[in-house]
Amino acid sequence: MKTQTFLHLSAACFFLFGCTSNEQPNPAGQIPVFDVAMQGVNPAWFERAMEGIDFGIHRVEKYGELVADSADLFRQSFEQMEKHHVRYGLLSHGSYKEAFMNARPELFLLSYEPDLSLEDHTEAALEFEQNIINGRYAALGELGLIYEGIPLNTPDLYPYYEVAQKHGIPVFIHTGASGPNPQQVLSPAFRIGTANPLLLEDVIIDFPDLKIVMMHMGWPFFDEALYILGTYPHVYMETSVAIWLLGDQLFNRLLREAVATAGSDKILFGTLQMAWPEVIGRSVKTIREAEYLSIDDKRAILWENAAALFEIEE
Repeated sequence: MKTQTFLHLSAACFFLFGCTSNEQPNPAGQIPVFDVAMQGVNPAWFERAMEGIDFGIHRVEKYGELVADSADLFRQSFEQMEKHHVRYGLLSHGSYKEAFMNARPELFLLSYEPDLSLEDHTEAALEFEQNIINGRYAALGELGLIYEGIPLNTPDLYPYYEVAQKHGIPVFIHTGASGPNPQQVLSPAFRIGTANPLLLEDVIIDFPDLKIVMMHMGWPFFDEALYILGTYPHVYMETSVAIWLLGDQLFNRLLREAVATAGSDKILFGTLQMAWPEVIGRSVKTIREAEYLSIDDKRAILWENAAALFEIEE
């Protein structure tokens, strides 16, 4: 499936932002970037949810400045992408996901989020397949099963996996990680153990050709994620949230180990910027300045792996 189908421009792009293509100025000859974990969220929700949150790994300094106005969030997100040569982003979640896409369609691909409350996903999976065929969706996910207390190996989503495997599109699955006070802030059903990457083994066995992306590096189940990453050929790991939330020392240790153990060709770059657009640039900088990565490693992580996954030519 060629993702060029997704790259249709709109008049809104031209009139609102003066942009006519995804070719961005790149005077320094930097490696282009593909951010596989972006969201079009309502920032006002995050402003309310994060009130008084400043502890542990969720210290304010880790997040940076929250942008609570949606227009400012759009503008600053696009500025960050252009400044740091982020050529594409995969939009996976958020009430403003469509608005992001409509504003700058040359920058984004869309991912499909199923309704996890459905008892039977058969009809929804058929609709999902039709939207793959007509070029609307390039991926499945982010599957936030953890927020419903659903384990990663649930067979309920198998109808979507059958479609994704058939059409060769990747599925992005939330593994590990959480926001602050998750049962109070995010969902009472949240249980970290439901997102252990080892649970994916059942899915991999049943769908051996399904392309699976473990989001957030699986942390705090990093060793388990690394085992899955290094053992199965069609499994990838991506860096979002971990790259800016865990701090430089821990994140760089995890990435160094992942590259040394499984290879840089199995790792994708993601941010999950949500209401904090500054993390886009900070995250790109983290990879560009990592001394333990070769230039080939950086090119693979920032661009080549995702471009190959979505069949995009540079």
